Amino acid sequence: MEKFYIGLANGIHDPAMAVVDSDGEVIYAEGTERPLQNKRAVGLTADLRETVRRVIKEHCNPHAEFIVAKPLSQRVHRVLSVLNVLGATDHEQLPRRPAVMTKFLLEKNVLFAETWLAYTSICLSGGNIADILRTEFGNGKVSYVKFDHHYAHAANASFTSPFDEAACMIIDGYGEGGSISYFEYRKGRLRERYRVKGEESLGFLYGVCTSFCGFNTEKGEEWKLMGLAPYGKLDPKILEAFRSLVKVDGLSIRYPSLRSVKAWFDQMKTFTREKKASPMDLADLAYTTQDFYTEVMTKLLNNLYALRISDNLTIGGGCALNSSYNGQIVGLTSFKHLHVPCAPADDGNALGAALLAYFQDHPERKPRGVVQSPFLGASLSKRTIANLARFGGIGKLHHLPGTIHRATAELLAGGKLVGWVQGRAEFGPRALGNRSILADPRPVDMKDRINALVKFREEFRPFAPSILDEFGDEYFENYQVSPYMERTLTFKESVRQKIPAIVHVNRTGRLQSVRREWNERFYDLIYAFYELTGVPLLLNTSFNIMGKPIMHSVEDAVGLFYTTGLDALAIEDYLIEK
Repeated sequence: MEKFYIGLANGIHDPAMAVVDSDGEVIYAEGTERPLQNKRAVGLTADLRETVRRVIKEHCNPHAEFIVAKPLSQRVHRVLSVLNVLGATDHEQLPRRPAVMTKFLLEKNVLFAETWLAYTSICLSGGNIADILRTEFGNGKVSYVKFDHHYAHAANASFTSPFDEAACMIIDGYGEGGSISYFEYRKGRLRERYRVKGEESLGFLYGVCTSFCGFNTEKGEEWKLMGLAPYGKLDPKILEAFRSLVKVDGLSIRYPSLRSVKAWFDQMKTFTREKKASPMDLADLAYTTQDFYTEVMTKLLNNLYALRISDNLTIGGGCALNSSYNGQIVGLTSFKHLHVPCAPADDGNALGAALLAYFQDHPERKPRGVVQSPFLGASLSKRTIANLARFGGIGKLHHLPGTIHRATAELLAGGKLVGWVQGRAEFGPRALGNRSILADPRPVDMKDRINALVKFREEFRPFAPSILDEFGDEYFENYQVSPYMERTLTFKESVRQKIPAIVHVNRTGRLQSVRREWNERFYDLIYAFYELTGVPLLLNTSFNIMGKPIMHSVEDAVGLFYTTGLDALAIEDYLIEK
């Protein structure tokens, strides 16, 4: 019997759905925020009816057997079911966290205590799949399985890696019973080695400091703190406050007491950014927060390495999005190789749960040990593209099958800002060459142009370099392959003046390594630009504006094109110029 395994990331933020087929191939994965164009899709479900209907029709046999997997254990589902029946809305029912910090975040409308009942319903959801299969396809062959939250993170991090064996660290704001877990991955199987149980959370502290800097953790703006940090310097008083609160104990972190948490909070609260103040006023706080995060993570990872599980490391959880630290792991710890999945946060748990369900059904099989393609989302509507060409009344529209990459490279080399939309969407938060805004990295003012004319965002925010992998050693110190733009490395001094638009203030760049076998059309575009300019990389940023998700449809792309300072739009084989 043919089977499909549908994973649902059902949480208060970043819901997503993923599908694995009978051969263990990942055939679909996408976050709810994309089709809804609702950043992080807070409080919404993963199994949107229209999405479920489309995915079943396009990617599955609707008459096959379906296994629906959720990344919250049976124990948690029982608790949530009771809360749902009781109608609990009191924030005291939330998983325990330090009371002072919880109060602060509730005041900032981050945890949404008033929607706790809705949260329980979201976590328990998943019935739309069964309902659509039954009513529209006459198929009642649906069953459900549940997995621990961090176990799903570990599966996503390890099963999608090129490793046969690895040590795995999962670190996020909170999981089931704690925020940090460690696993051993070997021969296609995961074994939990240790879990930090309790309220202590490095990710939660990072989120609190993000709020102190005036950024919104509900919208996942911890990356803004990361981008701001290089503009600051180490503040000894702030660092001492961190060190007085958090103690590393083997694989754990500990708070001395709740009294110490309150003392830390009261001290740090004095740094809260005023509404009209510049983010730059908090740059020292951002720098010191990132520095302390690096200090604690390095200690924990070296203690993990001491278990002698492997020289390979996989990491997952929301904190695995800290690309500034990811790029330092190989240099600061004893691990030799690192893998971070394309969607390491809660959205990636849809894929982790689907893979766990598959390998639970097929214990004799194991992951292929290759880098998972991130191009797993929705494709563009061919019909809509044809209608755009037919009815758009666009003066400068060219149909360029086979040569779109060369024409686009010429525009980029001439200083034009280009929206580049091709194939299937990327899974995860990074634009990796299919839903991207691209530019020439050589002009000194290019970064400011894009921030001001296209992205409409803060001036301190950096842009990423997408580089042909074979040139990585020429441009970066201690180059590491980074397929998902998941780590930040230091540019070599000899190249910084050539590409100032993508060199951050601390001489780094969050790079994407591009190989032709991973993304043929994007590789060909960068290579064509290299032939014209001698520079084998492009400035790459996500095709969106600040506060919105990456574009999803043809209509999204065209709307953004005509309401921003973009000069051209390459959408499949069509090139539109203003």
